[in-house]
Amino acid sequence: MKQLLLLLLFHAFAYTQEVTPLLSTDYLALISKDSLRLKNFWPDTINSIQLSPLMMHRDYYGFRVGKISIHNGMLNIEPYNEKALQLGGQFSTRVEIKRINQLPALQTQYVQGRSQNGALAWRGAETGDMFSYGPAINSLEYDGSNYAYDAQGKLVPVGTGNGTAANVYNNNIFRTASLLSQALRIQGRYMAGGEPLVNGTIKLGQSRENTFIKYNKNTSRNISTSLETTIKKLSITGGYTFLQDEFSNPNRNGFLNRVYQDAILSPISFDNAQNTRIAGMQPAYGAEADNPMYLLTDNGNRFLQTHRTGSLMVEYKQKSFRYKITQSIEKLYQNNREGYKPGSAFFPNGIAIDRTKKNVNYLLEGNASYYVKFNDYHFSGKVSAHYSYTNNRSAIDYSPNAAYRYQRSAHDASLTWFAKYERSYTEVGLYLTNKLYASNTATVNNYFLPNISAFVFDDDFLNLENISARLSVAYNRFNNELAVGRSFSQNSLLQYSTQQAFGFFPVTEVNSFDNLEPVRHSEWTSRIELKYKYRVTLYGELFSRKTGNDVFPVFENGNLVLKNIADHRNNGLELGLTLNQGKMDFYTENSLSFFANNIKVTDVKDGYDFTPLAGFSNVHTAIVKGAALGSITGTSYQRDANNNVLIGSDGFPLANATPKVIGNPIPDFIVKLNNAVDGEIFTWTSIGNGKRVGRCGTVRRQYWIIMDGQLLQQRTEILRVLYLPVCCRINSPITSPYLFMMLRCLWSTIAGRGMDIVVLEKNTFSGLMYCD
Repeated sequence: MKQLLLLLLFHAFAYTQEVTPLLSTDYLALISKDSLRLKNFWPDTINSIQLSPLMMHRDYYGFRVGKISIHNGMLNIEPYNEKALQLGGQFSTRVEIKRINQLPALQTQYVQGRSQNGALAWRGAETGDMFSYGPAINSLEYDGSNYAYDAQGKLVPVGTGNGTAANVYNNNIFRTASLLSQALRIQGRYMAGGEPLVNGTIKLGQSRENTFIKYNKNTSRNISTSLETTIKKLSITGGYTFLQDEFSNPNRNGFLNRVYQDAILSPISFDNAQNTRIAGMQPAYGAEADNPMYLLTDNGNRFLQTHRTGSLMVEYKQKSFRYKITQSIEKLYQNNREGYKPGSAFFPNGIAIDRTKKNVNYLLEGNASYYVKFNDYHFSGKVSAHYSYTNNRSAIDYSPNAAYRYQRSAHDASLTWFAKYERSYTEVGLYLTNKLYASNTATVNNYFLPNISAFVFDDDFLNLENISARLSVAYNRFNNELAVGRSFSQNSLLQYSTQQAFGFFPVTEVNSFDNLEPVRHSEWTSRIELKYKYRVTLYGELFSRKTGNDVFPVFENGNLVLKNIADHRNNGLELGLTLNQGKMDFYTENSLSFFANNIKVTDVKDGYDFTPLAGFSNVHTAIVKGAALGSITGTSYQRDANNNVLIGSDGFPLANATPKVIGNPIPDFIVKLNNAVDGEIFTWTSIGNGKRVGRCGTVRRQYWIIMDGQLLQQRTEILRVLYLPVCCRINSPITSPYLFMMLRCLWSTIAGRGMDIVVLEKNTFSGLMYCD
C-alpha cells in the first residue's frame, strides 16, 4: 500500500502547478488513517497538490532523488549522482643492515715463498712469486729494514730480526652492507553515484645500497603512473614506468670476480691495504696479480641503465563475451664504462671501453573469449583466441669501432576450444589448441603447432570419504627463437685458457639473429594429485620434452655466429607431499618434494660434436652427443692399471692430449623441504634444498622470521659434502711445489677446514709425514 501511494504522489509533487489528481473522497478517507509519514504532507483537498521539498529527502526510499520524470506513462525516479574525489597516499622507508654469513676458510699458516735448496724460504712481493709455499708464519719475524712493501721491514727467521713477530694480514674486501630505500605512493579516485569513474596512481621510489664489497655501491630510482577509467562495460587503462639503475662497477667482464680472487689469493704476509702506488706501478703481491684495493678505487668504471615503458589497454566485458587489446612500447638504454687502470696485471698500459645498448620493443596483443551455452547445464564451453605482434630492435656499440644491429618482427597466434562436463562430484575438461609462429628472422614459419590437454577431477574418489583426486595429461608443441639483442660476448672467454683468463675482455657480439630455424619443442606431461580434506596433498608428475634444432653460439673465422646444431631430450619426475593446517589466525604449511631429471644430447650436426658452450679453452661445458647437455669437458690425468695418477719428472701429473667428458653438471636429484608458520602478527619461513651432483653434494638451509610485515632475521647455511677418491700414491719425500700444495690442501680439507663433512674413499695418500 505504501509503495503504491508513493508512485501515485510523485507525479503530482514533481510540478509546482495545480493538477487534478485521480483520487476520490472515499479513497482519501480510507488512507488518512495510514501511519506513513507521507500523510503529514498530504493536501487537504483533492483539487490542488503542491510539491513538498521534504518529499525529495532520502528518508522515504533510502536514497537521494536527483530527478523525477514521466516517460511513456511511467514514473521515473533517478537517484542523485553524488560526485566525490578521494585521495590517499603511503610513504615508507626501509633500512637494512646485512653481514656476510659464511665465507670459505683460508689458510693462515704459511707465507709467500717456496722451497729453495731443500728449505722453505720467504719470497716477498718484489720477487713476483705467486704461491704461498713458504715457511710457517710463526717461525718468522720482522727485521725493521726500509722495505717498500711493509713498514715493519722484511721477514727473517725468528731470532735474526728485531723481535717483532710477523703479522697475519686480513685481506678481506668485504664489509657490513647497508640499504636505504624510500617509496611514496599516491592514489586518487573520482566517484560518481557511488561508482568509480577514474582511478589514478603515482609511485615514486629510490634506494641507495652500499654492497658487501668495499668501494662499491648501487643506486636506483623509479617512477610509475597509471590511469584507469570505465565507460559502461569498457575499461581503458594507461601506464608509464621509468626505472634507472646505477652501479659503481659493472661485472660483465668478471671485474668483481677478479677482485675477489685477488683478495683470497693474497698471501697472509702481504697487506693490500697498507701498500700504496709505487713508482708508477700498483703494489700487488705478485707479477700476475692485482691489489684489489687498487682495482676498486678511482677506476672510472660505471654502469647505467634506463628503462622506460608505456602501455595502453582496452578491455570489454560482457556476460558471455570479452576481449582485451594491449599496446606497449619499451625503451632500454645501457651504458657500461669498464676497464682496468694502468699497471694492472695483463693490462700494463690499462684498458677502457664504452659499451652502449639501445633496445626498442613494440607489442600489440589481443585476447578474446566467448562462453558457449548448452541446453544441458552439465556442459560448458569457451572459445578463446590470442594474437600478438612484436617488433624488436637492438643496437650495441663498442668504442672504438664495433657496432651491431638486430631487428625482428614476429607473429604469434592461437585458437583454443575448452569444454567441461560437471556432474555431482566429477569434473572433466578438455583443451584443444592450435598455434602459429612466424617471423622475419626464421627460415621456416609454422602454422600447425597443436596442444591437447585433459583433466579428470573426482571429489569422491573411489567412494572414499574426504578423498579427492585429479589426473591431468597434456601434449604441447611450440617454437621459439633467441631474444633479439641477447649478448653472447661472454663466450669470448672460450678463446682463453685458465692461465690466460685474466686477459679476458669481452668486445665481440654475434653478427646476426637471422636465417635460423626456430627451436622446436614437443613435450608430454602427466600429473596426479590426491587430497585428503584439502589439507594433505600427495602429487606426482612425469614429463618428457624433446628440443630440436637448438641454437648455440660458435666461433667461425674469428666471428661469433649462431647455429642450429643440436637436439636434446629432458626426462624427469617430481614427487611431493604438502600439509596445510589452520585454526583461527594461525596457519602452517609444510612441503617435501623430490625432483630428478636427465637432459641428454640426442643428435649433433656433423662437425659440431664437443662444441664448447661456456668456460675456458682447456676446460668448459660442451655439447657432446650421448652425454648430458652442458657436460664438463677437459683433459684428464693419465692413470696406471691400478687407477693411480701418473706423475711426470717435473712433479706434475701427466695429462691426456684428447679432451673427454670429466663431469656432469646436472644434479642426480634435488630434495626440498619448506616450512611456514603464519600468525596474526608473526610469520616464520624455512626453505631447505639439497642436491647431489656426482660425488659432491650441497645442502642449503634458509630461514626467514617476519613480524608485523618486517623481516627480523634471515639466515642461510650451506653444508658441503665432499667425497675424496684416490688420486695418487706417493712413497718418497716431496720435492715438487705442486705435490706440496696438493697434499697441504688435502690435509687442510681432512682437518675440516672449509668442509662440513668429508668422506675418504678407499685409501688416502701415503707419505703424509713429508707434508709439514
